[in-house]
Amino acid sequence: MKSTSLLALLAVMLASPASAQTPPPANEAEASAVPKISLTPGQLDHIMRELEKVEAQIGQGRTSVLSAALAKFKAALASETAAVALYLDCYKLENFERKDLKQTDFMEWRDRNEERLKDDNFTKALLFQLEYLVMTIQAQSIDDPKKLGTVVPALQAFLAKEIVAVQETMKHTASGAVQVKDNGGGKGGRGPRGGGGDLGGASPLAGMLRQSVKSTEFSRAFKLDDHLKSKQWEYSPLNIAGIYSNVIFPYYLAEKPEELAAQWDARINAEMNLRKSGMSETEFNILQAEELPRLQWEKDSYLLTNNINAINALADMLKIIQNNPSHPDASRWLEEFKNVIKAVMPPPPVEKPIGSQ
Repeated sequence: MKSTSLLALLAVMLASPASAQTPPPANEAEASAVPKISLTPGQLDHIMRELEKVEAQIGQGRTSVLSAALAKFKAALASETAAVALYLDCYKLENFERKDLKQTDFMEWRDRNEERLKDDNFTKALLFQLEYLVMTIQAQSIDDPKKLGTVVPALQAFLAKEIVAVQETMKHTASGAVQVKDNGGGKGGRGPRGGGGDLGGASPLAGMLRQSVKSTEFSRAFKLDDHLKSKQWEYSPLNIAGIYSNVIFPYYLAEKPEELAAQWDARINAEMNLRKSGMSETEFNILQAEELPRLQWEKDSYLLTNNINAINALADMLKIIQNNPSHPDASRWLEEFKNVIKAVMPPPPVEKPIGSQ
């Protein structure tokens, strides 16, 4: 068969008499249907070989983009100064150069933001974003939870480190109120706050870490959004629930199911500690009364569904209902528990007719 390009080959076939005689579609559904084309074995073979070439090129292009970003991000992790320098380069490229703005415009912006660029919370957040981006890029090629053996420990250590960093940005007064710490020279201190926040409250560091790394200046400059596609990952560094649900739990379920209960306890403790750092004592006590039983129920339901310590999980679920009758979710929990009991209840014995042997 004469060699030709994939597009040219398809153009010839679609322009063939058989295709030309096809009546126009009667409706939109028919228009979206696969065209009825008769291909020879040689044509099919050629198309498949061309597709393989295109697929290889696409893969190489994506790998090239991610590899270049990975190298830059790793280098910028050397220090806060290096992280800020890369941030400035990325910000300049995305917000000024690509918009054909002048160098003087960028310099004016940088001067206006000089204090923020030196803020300890801001520079720490940049380092956390870069560290999480490195793990995110490395995880893109992993398609099996069993292969997360090296990623999960690094992710767990990262979570512990960032939660401590967020806690250190806040302080509680003798009365129990919460404030953002003044980190020196007036940088970052914003006066008293009433908490009032999920996942870290008023912490300026937490605010940046809730952001998806896909939307950071680093990712935008390197055009990473469309290349970070893995669904077995969480893209917000401070989304504890997402990190555990998408990455940590699937790994332990596949490789170490006996440790899942302990991992659930770690998730619950992490979430509660983070929330406590940004709330007054009164606020946190109110939240804990509702959220802690809710998380414990979620844990036991997960273990029960996956048949891990099922009897213990069932017993814990009953205790949660008994100890929290006024909880907003109590009615739903009771109904779910009844359905579980019905599902595991043995069928009633079949009564034999009178007089049968």
